[in-house]
Amino acid sequence: MSTISVPIGEGRTDLYQLVKKVESGVQVILTSHDKPKAVLSAYRQSGSPWRAEVPDNPGRYGDLQSHPIMEDWQ
Repeated sequence: MSTISVPIGEGRTDLYQLVKKVESGVQVILTSHDKPKAVLSAYRQSGSPWRAEVPDNPGRYGDLQSHPIMEDWQ
């Protein structure tokens, strides 16, 4: 992945072109007075969280529904 630095003012003017570069795999660092301030990178949609349909050993986890997780405050 290549990286380019762009002043924020220039990035504001050329946002469409920067988005096209990001889509092609370039990481854009937005700078102000030659100091990095923000990163423009491609959006990656994450998948759904992993879950087992059936626990490997249900007895191991006990009856989680019948016991409160936290005790009442006294």
